[in-house]
Amino acid sequence: MSFYRKLLKPAVWGFYIIIGFEFLFMISPFALYFYSSYGDVLNLFHRWPATAWLTGFFLPHVSMTTSPILDSLKLWGFRFAGIGLLFFVLGVVQIYGAKLFLRREVTGGLYRISRHPQYLALAVLGFGVLLIWPRFLVLLAFVTMLFLYFLLARWEEQQCVEKYGESYREYMSRVGFLGPARLTSWIPSAPAWARRPIALVATYVLAIVVAAAAAGALRGYSLSHVSSFYTDNAAILSPAVLEADDLRSAHQLATSDPAVRDRLEAAGGSSGWLVYVVPASWHLPDLPLESWEEIPAEHRGGHTTPPDFERGVYKVLFTKARTHRPESRGREIVTTAYGREPVLRVRVDLHRNEVTAVESPPESVVWGDIPTPLY
Repeated sequence: MSFYRKLLKPAVWGFYIIIGFEFLFMISPFALYFYSSYGDVLNLFHRWPATAWLTGFFLPHVSMTTSPILDSLKLWGFRFAGIGLLFFVLGVVQIYGAKLFLRREVTGGLYRISRHPQYLALAVLGFGVLLIWPRFLVLLAFVTMLFLYFLLARWEEQQCVEKYGESYREYMSRVGFLGPARLTSWIPSAPAWARRPIALVATYVLAIVVAAAAAGALRGYSLSHVSSFYTDNAAILSPAVLEADDLRSAHQLATSDPAVRDRLEAAGGSSGWLVYVVPASWHLPDLPLESWEEIPAEHRGGHTTPPDFERGVYKVLFTKARTHRPESRGREIVTTAYGREPVLRVRVDLHRNEVTAVESPPESVVWGDIPTPLY
């Protein structure tokens, strides 16, 4: 058992790195370099239907929605991440300051509020990152991290009891595991049988299943608040909040052009289309819509999504869904797809009721062949 306990702490940090890895590199100046390698790792999951869904997103990342709650989640993610990071640093200073000055057990400061403030802070930080970058894979890594934190915290408490005896037991009686005892006393202690290895594994598996199911429900809720409409052979989405008439008109105008129809027919397949209607002034590196050179230099730092865009002038991106279920129809095209094959980019002007350009999009997003948000 001691051997497994020695492995526990590195395992916790390993899962924590997984959670922060993609987000941290995404905002770094070296994002393009890291994604060129990281994309191959993520794409390994796409080989099998049982794992392809892991790289999908369960909350909007690119799209604006009609839900103020959904639109505020990314901002709250940054807030949680900042708060978690701040309290983690404070906890580190307190712990290592005590070690530096050879003090006994640390029970003051943040440890007067929670017996494990650093783990709580890292959990808050991880939750913030999850809201910012909501992949299913990151969610499962987050749940795993929480589970390992719990085991590690219990093990550390056993060590403290053995080392400090009655003084630490008295500390445990007045300070809660996660927060002030008076606020967390309602949380029941795990019965003895629940601490057995088989019970722990069963609890972990149940937590993973519940988290994945809840995320799937959130994805369904999110899709109902994204500008969209569906046909048997296509899912038509917009990352902007568009009037239903504009969305349909842009798609119908694009597909009414003979050159467009010829290109779509030549692409093969009568179903499985993922179509994006994007305001002409928007630039989204997470969509295979424009190459790096086509994006104006002043807009290459990330997403450009001005809320005061000109309505009626759009870029329509036609892509084929990468999926293990080619028979999918309607909304299922979105939920079963794990990627896109760019086919055609059409510029439309609803004011003049004309297609202004029929173009070839880049073969992949700016970051390379990397799984990016589908909505």
